[in-house]
Amino acid sequence: MKFQILSDLHLELCKQYHTFSIPTTTAPYLVLAGDIGRLQDYDEYLAFLLPLCNQYMRVFLVLGNHEFYGISRAEGLERATSLEREPSLQGKLSILNRTRYDVPDTNITILGCTLHSQIDADSRESVVRKVQDFRRIQDWSVELHNAEHAADVAWLEEEIESVISGKDDQHDGGVKREKKILVITHHAPTRQESSAPEHVSNPWSSAFATDLLPPENTSLSQLTQVQWWIFGHTHYSTRFSRGKVKLLSNQRGYVFPKNGQGGGLHPPPAAHRHSGVQWIRRVLGLQGDHKTGSEGSITEEFDVSKVIDI
Repeated sequence: MKFQILSDLHLELCKQYHTFSIPTTTAPYLVLAGDIGRLQDYDEYLAFLLPLCNQYMRVFLVLGNHEFYGISRAEGLERATSLEREPSLQGKLSILNRTRYDVPDTNITILGCTLHSQIDADSRESVVRKVQDFRRIQDWSVELHNAEHAADVAWLEEEIESVISGKDDQHDGGVKREKKILVITHHAPTRQESSAPEHVSNPWSSAFATDLLPPENTSLSQLTQVQWWIFGHTHYSTRFSRGKVKLLSNQRGYVFPKNGQGGGLHPPPAAHRHSGVQWIRRVLGLQGDHKTGSEGSITEEFDVSKVIDI
């Protein structure tokens, strides 16, 4: 089964909801792994999703941190629910907020959540100073952020156990079909390889990723039962493996139209230096190129037509 995957479109910048388009591919399903825009821009967000729900069998949307900018998390969740229920979207939008979706007539289960990171106590001051979430999201705090992380991880473990236990396994002619699990999150499940190597040790890196997979973390064995893991948030497009888990991101990052028109590229703000390397590569005309990163990871450029086959 094919899935087209994108994240971190950041259409809120200069209100690009009406100018950014996604081309049709052979994939029947579209994955939007967060930071697509702001739910505060409800009408514009809806207008962006409308042609996509006409174009694909189903659109899966994980909520990133930027979805909540300008409003509270509670209000954002209410708006996300309203989006999902919009009649014009024909019931084709699935908001993945600790949500399981079993793809019909397949053995594929999708598990989706934001997967807020675990902000380390010793990096708290740097994170609060550098990361805009705690100023842009109303009533948001490190304590709430970390509580959401714990809830997200607990939910993932429970759902993965439910899938692999075989309670809901499908059968073809009496033959058991082994489930394939696709996890979709906004924040990354590992620090190493999910960001540009020069940024992994930044004091505020715990706001972007948490080490949940081996070898850094061997206590969450359920998470290693996943076949595919899609993430965003780091503005670093890459693919790599941890054991049998294939990890992949396809992130656009901050793209500022020149003079409010077209698709010019500007450097990322200082508070989000994770995107700097890819911005430089774009300016140098290296789109579509890739190179081997640390530990055998592949650094890629954002591809609006990126499709994976599960």
